[in-house]
Amino acid sequence: MKRVLLVLVAMAVIAILPASLGSAATGSACKIPKGGDSDNNGIGDAGVQVICNYDSVYAYDAIGAYYWDLGDGRVYTSPGISSIEDLDQSTLSVCDYRIHTKGDFGNDPYMNSGDISNMIRCHGYDGVATYHYQIVSNDDPRFRGDPDYAIWGTWEYHVLTESGTGNYIPKGILP
Repeated sequence: MKRVLLVLVAMAVIAILPASLGSAATGSACKIPKGGDSDNNGIGDAGVQVICNYDSVYAYDAIGAYYWDLGDGRVYTSPGISSIEDLDQSTLSVCDYRIHTKGDFGNDPYMNSGDISNMIRCHGYDGVATYHYQIVSNDDPRFRGDPDYAIWGTWEYHVLTESGTGNYIPKGILP
């Protein structure tokens, strides 16, 4: 399940990436308050809190092949993999994500501030585990400014838990 921790970091990065996030940040999984998109570009205006909820699935096998459906129309896979069924079913592990974001996109596809929360349930060849993490930006009152919790620039982990372990920051995967 340690491989999942690397995916946790990747999922957090994907949650605030530009352009291709447009569908997650502004699509049917997101709610822009009425009057919060004055130029009708499908992205919340600066200062508007946009709330998004969507599901994602990451599946992998023991040889390292993977299938990752981000839940917003984007799918990443290993070469030759087009579905979870193409992975080695005898060594398959699957992680189901429930993603919640709330933040200001500043009228562009980047999530400029706010919080990102993921609930992850993994099962399969590598065992059973659950994870929860929450990342907050520096304008959130929960932001500590602790470099051990930093993830990118003005963002940091507020919560990072693994079932049976509790809240921790895994040294070696954070920058």
